[in-house]
Amino acid sequence: MGEHGWETLFRVRIPSTTASPLQWGKANVGPMPNAHQYSEGGAKTTLRLNYAFLPERENQNFSAEDANPSGGAMNGGEFDERLSCFISDLESLTPEDPLPESSLLDLEFLLPSSFSSAKSSSFSDDAAFPLWSHLAAAGLSPSSLLRPLSAAMDLPSSRTSLLAARVYLSLILTPSAPVLSLFSPLAFISLLSSLRQALKPLPSPPSPDRRRRRKQGRAPRGNQRVDDSPDVGDLLPIVLDLLDSVLSRIRLDSSLDGVKSLVDTVVAILSSSTTDQHRLSGVCFRILYSAVSRPEHGDQTAIAVDVLRSLARVVLSSPLKSALRTATISFIACKIAPLARENGEVRKALVYFPRYLASNAPERAEPRAATVDAILEVVRAFEKDEQIGFAEFVVKMAQGKWQLRLLAVDLILGLLTSLPDPLGVCETMESSSCWGVKCLKALLLRCSDSMGGVRARALTSMAQVIEYLSGDARNSARLQDGVAFGNAKFNELLRKRCSDEKAAVRKAALFLITKSTILMGRPIDELVLKTVGSSCMDPLVSIRKAAVSAISEVYRQFPDEGIISEWLHAVPRLTADNETSVQEECENLFLELVLDRISRASHVSISDTAKELESILPEGVLALLKGICDGEVLPCVRKICTSLGKKKKLKPSIAISLVNIISISESLCMRNCMSIERWTAPIGAWRLLSEVSLFTPKAVEWKFLLHHWKLLDKAKENKGGTLDGEEPSSISWARDRVSLLQTISNVSVLLPPVDASDLAADLLRQIDEFNMHLSEVDAHVKALRTLCKQKAVSPEEGDELIGKWVHQLLYGAQKILESYMSTLSETVKTDGFFTPPSGQMKGKDEVASSKSFSQAITAAFTIGSLVLIYPSADLHGIVPLLHTMITSGKPGSEKTKLASLTISVKEMAPSLYVHSWVTMGKICLVDDKLATRYMPLFVQELENSDCAALRNNILVMMVDFCVRYIPKITTTLRDPCEVVRRQTFILLSRLLQRDYVKWRGVLFLRFLLSLVDDSEKIRSLADYLFGNILKVKAPLLAYNSFIEAIFFLNGCNAYSGLSEASEKGSQLFTLSGKDEKARSQRMHIYVSLLKQMAPEHLLATSAKLCAEILAAASDGLLSIDDVTGQSVVQDCLHILACKEMRIQSSKGSDTAEMDDDGGDPAGSAGATVLAAKGRVVTHVAKKNLVQHAVPIFIELKRLLENKNSPLMGSLMDCLRVLLKDYKNEIDEILVADKQLQKELIYDMEKYEAAKAKSTVAEAMANAQQYQTFSSPANRVVSGSSVFAKLSEKLGSGGKIGSAVADAAARVTAKSVLREANQSMSMGRTRLPSKSMPRVRTSGDGRVSNAAGVQQANVLESLRRRKMFVSDDED
Repeated sequence: MGEHGWETLFRVRIPSTTASPLQWGKANVGPMPNAHQYSEGGAKTTLRLNYAFLPERENQNFSAEDANPSGGAMNGGEFDERLSCFISDLESLTPEDPLPESSLLDLEFLLPSSFSSAKSSSFSDDAAFPLWSHLAAAGLSPSSLLRPLSAAMDLPSSRTSLLAARVYLSLILTPSAPVLSLFSPLAFISLLSSLRQALKPLPSPPSPDRRRRRKQGRAPRGNQRVDDSPDVGDLLPIVLDLLDSVLSRIRLDSSLDGVKSLVDTVVAILSSSTTDQHRLSGVCFRILYSAVSRPEHGDQTAIAVDVLRSLARVVLSSPLKSALRTATISFIACKIAPLARENGEVRKALVYFPRYLASNAPERAEPRAATVDAILEVVRAFEKDEQIGFAEFVVKMAQGKWQLRLLAVDLILGLLTSLPDPLGVCETMESSSCWGVKCLKALLLRCSDSMGGVRARALTSMAQVIEYLSGDARNSARLQDGVAFGNAKFNELLRKRCSDEKAAVRKAALFLITKSTILMGRPIDELVLKTVGSSCMDPLVSIRKAAVSAISEVYRQFPDEGIISEWLHAVPRLTADNETSVQEECENLFLELVLDRISRASHVSISDTAKELESILPEGVLALLKGICDGEVLPCVRKICTSLGKKKKLKPSIAISLVNIISISESLCMRNCMSIERWTAPIGAWRLLSEVSLFTPKAVEWKFLLHHWKLLDKAKENKGGTLDGEEPSSISWARDRVSLLQTISNVSVLLPPVDASDLAADLLRQIDEFNMHLSEVDAHVKALRTLCKQKAVSPEEGDELIGKWVHQLLYGAQKILESYMSTLSETVKTDGFFTPPSGQMKGKDEVASSKSFSQAITAAFTIGSLVLIYPSADLHGIVPLLHTMITSGKPGSEKTKLASLTISVKEMAPSLYVHSWVTMGKICLVDDKLATRYMPLFVQELENSDCAALRNNILVMMVDFCVRYIPKITTTLRDPCEVVRRQTFILLSRLLQRDYVKWRGVLFLRFLLSLVDDSEKIRSLADYLFGNILKVKAPLLAYNSFIEAIFFLNGCNAYSGLSEASEKGSQLFTLSGKDEKARSQRMHIYVSLLKQMAPEHLLATSAKLCAEILAAASDGLLSIDDVTGQSVVQDCLHILACKEMRIQSSKGSDTAEMDDDGGDPAGSAGATVLAAKGRVVTHVAKKNLVQHAVPIFIELKRLLENKNSPLMGSLMDCLRVLLKDYKNEIDEILVADKQLQKELIYDMEKYEAAKAKSTVAEAMANAQQYQTFSSPANRVVSGSSVFAKLSEKLGSGGKIGSAVADAAARVTAKSVLREANQSMSMGRTRLPSKSMPRVRTSGDGRVSNAAGVQQANVLESLRRRKMFVSDDED
């Protein structure tokens, strides 16, 4: 077709769009088979004709036996008879008449066969096919066959038309056939029409009877019968094989419509669902290949365009994973592409094939991805220049409409990751001229696309390209040079995309940061880093996880101080996240990136040349320790360490490393000749050690702690305990002393008794001096209390020891405060009546006043600390003193008037005034009555005070009042008086509904007990609150608190999430115990909570029960030897087995039926969505059962068997209920424990049998109450009718049928025995012959004595025997 621009044949326009997904795998399709590989071996005729008429056999001679299709012996007379009959039939036809089927069969019979080995002497080896000579003798030309055969191929009967097509093609293939006379375009069109006719649905195969009747009918001429000819299904592949052979002997260039019709017909056969594609696809592809590859059929470019356009429709319309689609793509890549390399005409068409697919790609994600996969497989078969041309086309396509832009993004990803050397590192060209760099720049532009979906796909594709190419150093260099990753423009792009309005874009941007960190070779921009850190608080869980992953990857690659600080502020705080998986990820990352890094210092030793600690320790350790001490980070670190410690994930190497770091720091200080008083341990080392040592006490030696305690104590004495104007080192010493004391408290159990006693005496002495830094007071008091408790023989002795030194310290603090107040009064009095002292005397007075002022502040603060650890302390002298101090100088305060002057502590000593309020607040926390008296005073001071520190402290105290006293208020929910309980419930409910108080912690758990209150009114109120109000207001409350409620109600403190308040709660709020009442009450609460959960929450709760209770029990974390632990596990098993835990997939069916009745299409659609959601949840439930629950049950069963635990029965009952719906899959589910499998199957059968018996017994009892007054003669008959009705109502199959039969037999036997007893007692009524065995009688009709005795014995044995007892009753 010359230079016509073949892109117009494909109708390909340079688009304006982009594209999508990832690279798909290459179809695994082998090379196209040879002709003989597509024939079927089942039918002899098929194989004969498949090989009989190959072109290379044109010059072979044929015998009469070769013309016999059946392969049997045949003489020349029969051949001549068939030939003459055919010629006579041909002569008798009019020009419009088709050849009849009998003539077609005769002509088929005359055709040669290739499978006969014997040669008949009828024809010589040099003789030609005799049909042509006989036609010539009869005055008929070969063209006289065309019109009848064409008419036959046009017949509506598929079988006849295909038979005519087979004969026509076979004639063309015969030796010496006049091809020019036999072939015509019209006959070829008729041939193709017969093939399309065969695509109609095939008739069903005839029945054997019909086939038998056909065989009994009259046979046509000779030995050939009609039923021996193949049907349509067998003829179609034969005709296609013949057509493939004929295409090598004919020319189609004179008929352009013929070529187009051929292509359309063959593709229609390929796409038809009524044909056997496996049998026909090979020969169809061979025909298409012949049409394209042979120039005698016309313009090869035009034919290739028609073929490829038709195959493109097959690719776009076929199912995604169909064999036809795969075979079509493989045919183009493995057959047409190699042909195009040698044939420029075909190459012109093939080059535009992937562009045509791209222009017509579907918009949906999965079909679009499959289209991308097909395009890439074809492009991979191109030459390099053609691949570059297509890449440039994709770059232009990335500027089109949004659909094309989305497609272009996916194609760029596939091209860069599947084609060789995309960045041209093996060539000498500049990076800017390489097609891969152009694609990368186009992809980078799409990262700022106006469509959110395109931006997200572009960012994800860029991340995957970077990950793929950065493995090669040369590619990494080209990436940096060509695209300039890491410059200001790229950083600004990342920052904007991390804050994008679309969640998918934010997630993709974080993924790109994760992958590009390694490529850039330097930390990311500070603004981008802060943006990633803020993304850790994104509302979406997936974004938070992606942000955590991104910032953690940056930290792994570049652990400098700035990145460490940002990581510590972003990740550890997620330990308070609502999502459990995020909490676990946070803990695991903290363990990996913080604790494991620090633990590397456990084997570090100081070298002779080392001068700086930073050069000795692993990189980033000091920055980590310093960052941990941040006020925002430290609470999160404490929570993480506590959680990891309870999970036994804290290793002793962490504590050993911290000890080693402190020791090395001290050694370096002494080596550098620094004063030991000026040395401080690395910031954060003691703080982290105080948190870790609680769970690894054996890793910290007492010798090390004692040495540093003495060292810090000596430094304190040299520094002096000043409060104001302290040096930074003094604050560091105080902070380290606090952490050291906490560490000593953690390891106090392991301290030697003598050392512990000396340390306690030292602590008491230091507290009693009242000259410590305020931050040290609490640590000293808590450490002293811990030592007393740990070293006391009994808890009572420990409390007694604590009481003694608490009262001693309180007395000393009171004396100091009284002394200071007296001094203050004297000072005021002296200043009022005498002249002030001068010179040296004034300086001494100021020093003494400063020291007493410092002691007074420390004493006031110490009183508050002591009250909190010992609430029962005697405060009769202290409370009035504090009252005087906080009310001094105010109107109405008479106690402070001395010498007609009013002392105002607020004005004279403002710091002491603030600390007095704090101490009074701590006393009120432990004294309810005192708090009630002073609450108005606190509120007044909060409103009127001009001191910010005081307002802040009062605010904290009032919040503490709420936290402390709300749980105390809830204790009245268990008050003996019903009125008090009901009033408490109503008032707290109002506060909770108005959000004045939150449903958190112990409050919700204590409210649960109202569901089982003794009062019916309170129970109904609780049911309404939980079932209606909370279900709407807080739908996740029951789900989030369910596990904690199980532990709380059983009084078990082993749960890590149990709040401190609940652990210390009164036994009033537990329902612990194994008695039936407590168990039923707990189950009622559990069921009430389960009813509030959605199906997906039920599924999650089931998984949490298995993971947090059953798995903990099997791993030894939850002791089953403990009574409370056993109760928790037993409750868990009962919950899993209860019907409320069963996920109902048909939930919402009633609503669906109502919507259908009302004709509401929206409601019907909603019901459909609910049903689909239910099916998905049910499927996930089964998957969770198989993959997670069953392995846990198997491990738990082995543990319980080893301990002979009474929980085995509950475990087996739970498993039976869980696996009841999967009876047919038990073998697969319990493949790991065959014994458990057998036991469960047996238990299930026993349970079903017992259930069937109880069902039948209940139904029979209800039915028999209507026949109580029937006559004895009719009771058996009436009973039979009862069992007939039971069988009809309950069914007669399975366990129910067996139970009904057993019950009927039992009743019949009892009836027989009853009548027998009556007969024996009355002596005149005989048993019916059918009801009782016959007994031999004497000649006079009376029972003989011996026979009578035997009958009585038989009846007595029957009476005593328990009838119809089966194994199911055992």
